Amino acid sequence: MLNSRHLRFCAGKSGLALSPRCSSRAFSLYELLVTLAVLTVLATIAIPSFRQMVASQRMVAALNGLITALHTTRSEAIRRGERAVLCPSRDGRLCSAPDGSQTFWHHGYLLYIDKNANHQQDPDEPATRVFETAPGLRIHTARSRSSVAYKPNGLAPASNTTFTFCADHPDVPARTVIVSNSGRPRTSTRLPDGGMPDCSASVAAL
Repeated sequence: MLNSRHLRFCAGKSGLALSPRCSSRAFSLYELLVTLAVLTVLATIAIPSFRQMVASQRMVAALNGLITALHTTRSEAIRRGERAVLCPSRDGRLCSAPDGSQTFWHHGYLLYIDKNANHQQDPDEPATRVFETAPGLRIHTARSRSSVAYKPNGLAPASNTTFTFCADHPDVPARTVIVSNSGRPRTSTRLPDGGMPDCSASVAAL
C-alpha cells in the first residue's frame, strides 16, 4: 500500500498522475495542500481590499460624472441663452419627483432646456443629454433640491445644493458635491456647514 506522503503528482502528456516515483519537477500531496492553504489565505486578505478599491473607483467616477454633467448644463445655458436644467431621471426621458424627504439621483439624470422658464419639464422640452451613474452608489439631495438650473449668465439662482454620495462599502467614506450660487461645483468630505454627510436616509433607496 502506498503512503500518501510519498505520492507525487507527475505532469505528463495525459495530465497529472499519481506515482511513487517521478521526476524532480513533481510535487507531493502535502506540498499541494500547503500551496492551496496559502492561496486561500491570500485570497481572503485580497478580496476585501479589491472590493474596497472597486468601490472607491466607482465613487470617484460618479463624482466626476456629476461635475461633468453640471459643467455641461451650465455651458448649454450660456451657449443657447436659455435656462438649462439638470434633474434626476429613472427612464432618461422625464425628471423624477422627490421620494420622501430626499431627491435621489443614483438612477441617472438628464439635461433639458426650460424654454419658457416655468421651472418644470414640459412635453416640448425633451432631454438633450442623458447621464448614467456608477452602480453600487446612492446619491441624494434634499427634497427641495430636485434639480439644478442655470441661467444664460451661468449662475445657479438658488441656495447651495449639496449632493451626498454614499458607497455600498463600509470603508469608503461618503463624499459631497456642493453647488454654489455661482453655479460652480466642488467636492468635499463635509457638508457646507462642516458636518459629516448622512447616508442613513438613502440606505433603502439603492
